[in-house]
Amino acid sequence: MDLLPSQLKKGVAAHECSLANTPETLEQVYRLRHACYLGKGSIDPTPTGTFSDEFDLLPNSHSFLVRSADGQALATVRITVVRPQIGWTDSPGRHVFGDHPEFQRMAAGGYVEASRLCFGEQARRDAFMGLLGNMAALSDLYETEWLLACPRVEHAPFYTRQFGFRQMAPARKYFGVRFDTQLLGVRRTELRENVGSVKPMIQAWVQALAELTSSGICPGVECVSLRTCC
Repeated sequence: MDLLPSQLKKGVAAHECSLANTPETLEQVYRLRHACYLGKGSIDPTPTGTFSDEFDLLPNSHSFLVRSADGQALATVRITVVRPQIGWTDSPGRHVFGDHPEFQRMAAGGYVEASRLCFGEQARRDAFMGLLGNMAALSDLYETEWLLACPRVEHAPFYTRQFGFRQMAPARKYFGVRFDTQLLGVRRTELRENVGSVKPMIQAWVQALAELTSSGICPGVECVSLRTCC
C-alpha cells in the first residue's frame, strides 16, 4: 500500500474512476485511506477503521475512488480546488506551506491540490492515471493556473520526471500525518505540454473532463470546453 505509481504493476484492473459522492463510496475512501496510512505507521488506528478530516466536508473538495469490476476499492485521491474569485481559498497545503512565498504565488492564480492519495495492494498503474486525469480535468473546469501536489519526499522525483512538477519549497510535515512532504507545482499549460505524448494520461484526462462536465460539478462557474483539453 501507499506505493509509488512506478511500483504499481500487476493487479486488479481498474473498472471505474469516479466521484465518491455516496455514503457507500465515501466509506470505501475513508477505509482505504486508513489501511494505507496505518500500514506505513503514518497515523494511529481509529475506532471506526476510517480516516477523514474537515476538508472532506468542504464544497471545494472532491474525493475520487478507483474500483475493480467487483466493487473493490483500489485507489483514491482527494482534489481540493482553490479559486479566490469564488471564495475558495482553503486547502490542506495552506496549513503546511501557507507562509511560503511560492505557495502564496500559486494561490493567487488558483490551484487544484491532490491530497490523501492512496493505493491498495491490488492497484495498477492505470489507477494512478485515472486519479491524475481527474485532477487535471478539475483544473480545466475551474481554470486554475496551477496543479499542486505534496507527495512523500521519496516519491517526489517521480512527479518531476513523469509530469514536470517542480519543487516549490523545502519539505515539511504534511497535514494530519507523520511523514514529510515536498511541495510540488506545475502550471496547467505546462502539464498539457509535458504529457502530450503520454497516451494513457491523455485518455484519462479527456474522459475525466467529459464525465465531470456532464455531472454539473461546477455550477455557477463558466467551465471550459472539452476542446481546450490536451
